[in-house]
Amino acid sequence: MNQIHAMRVFVRVADTESFRRAAQQLDVSNALVTRAIAMLEAHLRTRLINRTTRNLSLTEAGTRYLEGCRALLEELDHLESTVTHTEGEPSGTLRVVASSALSLLTLTPLIDGFRKLFPRVNVRLTLAERHVDLVEDGYDVGIVTAFMVSSTALIERPVGTSTLIPIATPAFVAEHGMPAAPTDLQTLPSVGLPNEMRSQTWHFRHCRGSADQITLAPVYTVNNGLMVRLATLKGMGFSILPEGIVHTDLKDGTLVRLLEDYSIDDPDMKVSIVYPGRQYLPAKTRYFIDYALDYLSKEFATSGSRPDEVMRQPMPPMMPLQTTIHASATAN
Repeated sequence: MNQIHAMRVFVRVADTESFRRAAQQLDVSNALVTRAIAMLEAHLRTRLINRTTRNLSLTEAGTRYLEGCRALLEELDHLESTVTHTEGEPSGTLRVVASSALSLLTLTPLIDGFRKLFPRVNVRLTLAERHVDLVEDGYDVGIVTAFMVSSTALIERPVGTSTLIPIATPAFVAEHGMPAAPTDLQTLPSVGLPNEMRSQTWHFRHCRGSADQITLAPVYTVNNGLMVRLATLKGMGFSILPEGIVHTDLKDGTLVRLLEDYSIDDPDMKVSIVYPGRQYLPAKTRYFIDYALDYLSKEFATSGSRPDEVMRQPMPPMMPLQTTIHASATAN
């Protein structure tokens, strides 16, 4: 095992605070991770990590060595990415986590358009409903809502806000009546996410400026927004969901919007692209960030467009290769 590889293993162990998680993210055995750390400690003749049966922590020497490893590996990655740019195309596996509040009709053309430009990059997309740790969970970049991340070590690039709306089936409205004010919702059966994922207190604002706050008691909760949509389509209750994932249902009439004169205030629905705050990012990550920022910013700016209409719009053009490289280097 070479020292550079062992240093990468050490950095991953330090970031995840776990030999096991480091092995999983690096797709190697636990034994290989253990050998890598032992090799470094033998080479340096000093202990880098304090190990117990429950946790691990860096020694003073380990903390200093970690800083040096990060700087060296960033320089090495920068050198390799420069070679990649010279050859003309990024490659490798890009791990992306995205909020399920985003429409699948948004994410699919986004990933498809990116891969048409960079076919040597394989994308692994994970949809998530709750808080994620980009570093610990091994993601390169996230497209997430505000409540999903809380690390100061991440760079955050806002692209827009996902609009929440109350919706129900026409049959549900026919049976229970169309609510005239937010307080009317409290008497109706609802479905939604569990409390640990989303508070059941909602802040409504009328188009004329008045505000109402209500708290719901769902008859059914499930930890997945798409399952909430399916329960709503079955008529189990009304729900409050991101407009993006029910656009098609609203268009074909299987769902109707309630309280059209009201909007829902929720700062947690701000959508951002987030990524680790390293000086040098791999080419595959920087190109994806550039592409996603352009694509999603234009989509959120297309007020009132349905997802299928957005899909028919031309993909946003990418900047020329050298221009993108220069812009990314300037940003860093």
